Amino acid sequence: MKTIGTNLLIAGTVLVGAVWLVDTVQTFESHYDTYHALQESELMTHGWVSHVIPKSSYDIRETHRVSGGIVSVQFKFQPDDMADMESRCTGLTTGDPMMRQYQCLQDGVRVVVKLEGPGQGQIRIE
Repeated sequence: MKTIGTNLLIAGTVLVGAVWLVDTVQTFESHYDTYHALQESELMTHGWVSHVIPKSSYDIRETHRVSGGIVSVQFKFQPDDMADMESRCTGLTTGDPMMRQYQCLQDGVRVVVKLEGPGQGQIRIE
């Protein structure tokens, strides 16, 4: 009986490890100092980073899973560079006066943009 329990424990550990490994291998993270460097990477043309990101963005950190799921982009930007995003997106109400939130559509996919404080932003593609 001890052998069966030990074998089940080992099999469970291997299974959890395999799932973690596959998830880790399919998750990619990137960092770009400027919007121009991001454009050169072609992440925007491949749909990993939304085109609504302000052109003044810098210190851009992107995470995505190849198998789909969530794409997340954190960035800093000049607070006066929001006209393009505001013209293409719908403002959402939030309970926090220090945060503005927008919903945009990119190729039929909902993109949520959160602007927290002066010049801090995050984009999530769900």
